[in-house]
Amino acid sequence: MTEAVFHTRDIPPAERLGYWQECVARTHAPLVLSSDEPHTFQAYQKLLDLDGVLLWPSIFRPVVFTRTRPLIRGSDPENLHLTLIFRGRLEGDFGRTSVDAGTNEISVIDSSTPFSIRASRGHVEQHGIGLEIPRSRLTLPEKFMGRIAGAKFSAASGYGSLTKNFLRTLVNDPTGRGPGDADRLSTVLCDLLSGMFAQALETEGLLPPETRRQTLLIRVKRFIDDRLGDPDLDPSMVATAHHISVRYLQRIFQEEGDTASTWIRKRRLAHARHDLGDEALAHVPVYLIAKKWGFSGAAVFSRTFRDFYGVSPKEVRPGRADE
Repeated sequence: MTEAVFHTRDIPPAERLGYWQECVARTHAPLVLSSDEPHTFQAYQKLLDLDGVLLWPSIFRPVVFTRTRPLIRGSDPENLHLTLIFRGRLEGDFGRTSVDAGTNEISVIDSSTPFSIRASRGHVEQHGIGLEIPRSRLTLPEKFMGRIAGAKFSAASGYGSLTKNFLRTLVNDPTGRGPGDADRLSTVLCDLLSGMFAQALETEGLLPPETRRQTLLIRVKRFIDDRLGDPDLDPSMVATAHHISVRYLQRIFQEEGDTASTWIRKRRLAHARHDLGDEALAHVPVYLIAKKWGFSGAAVFSRTFRDFYGVSPKEVRPGRADE
């Protein structure tokens, strides 16, 4: 996995827009950039390459992106570009369709389709995560791709929420992405997006079995993380909530080298260890932290914690031991 950072801090004001146009051409496709206030334009972008899937968190001042038919004829990577918006707005014109996407929404454009998109207005900076994904990496039939360009999705629930959380984790938690993880992470991301598009197009039955299994696993893991504090959380609850058998649930986890019960326990232990090492929570007794993360009692928690980490809960506390 490779990383690079681009910014306009050290670029003379008169050259910033042109410089950024060159950067966007490398990460997306050739575009024409314009601004109502080019002399105040500023931009920052970090680029992550996940085995050909490009992820780029960015911050920039209001700008208009235009991609014309001559530019498409000159160079077309045949990518979909998605933008997860944290702040600002994207207002786009695709000829026969338009899009108006705001905070906590995901917009989609196609490098093969002409468009003009205004990012933010006035003095509001645009904050978000851009994603470049080759259409060939998605597991939907190509004939459906034209119906995706210009679409927007809510990032507040369903696949949109799963996508937002996955992207934020990729960007903000480098511990979750090692040198050899790019292929695995890009595959998971492509499966997740394929599921989001297929659901919107009502074509989920056309997805390959592996894609459906992967998106189910992502939904299951999110369900578990949202309920770790519930002492009744177990494989039976998870299976019932997802309308599958416990046997099938265990099978999809076994393909990951785990069991559902082990995964729940690992997630509880990871959160508990984080809290135990937090200076701000040094006054909170161990048994309350154990209870917060769904353990049935202090003795069970201490034994499970020591078996997994090789030390007692008290040994990872900052500064003092608990009573």
